[in-house]
Amino acid sequence: MLEAAGAFVAGVTSGLLPIAFAEASALGAAAVPDFTHRAIVLVVFTVGHVGGKAVWYFLGTQEARVTHPGLRRRLDQARTVVSAHPTASISVMLASATISTPPFHLTAIAAGIVRAPLGMFLITAFIGRLVRFSAIAAVPPLIF
Repeated sequence: MLEAAGAFVAGVTSGLLPIAFAEASALGAAAVPDFTHRAIVLVVFTVGHVGGKAVWYFLGTQEARVTHPGLRRRLDQARTVVSAHPTASISVMLASATISTPPFHLTAIAAGIVRAPLGMFLITAFIGRLVRFSAIAAVPPLIF
């Protein structure tokens, strides 16, 4: 299915780029006339998008290379806070993936910095982004 291949490429690209065209791509899925095909396009797009965000997660895991004292102190403080409240971090990731507040791009990086379990990140990101993109495709005025 050509639509699914295009959706995957668009998903990966929108996940990699820190500009927000993911919502416009999800809106494009609304144009797929058949409900089953539209659902497949949205799932494949979301898989690609989360894969793109996983790259940012992995970049966040490279935070040990940060040597600037002020930034290093803030990173260590963030890790301490997240470690003290592990369930809150899941809630923040889910909220970010669903409503983009805080911006999901930054949440993906932060998840890597604090070493959130990769599986938890991927599952939470997929669920939240699928809900977001499906809602946009179903009710386009949600993005305006």
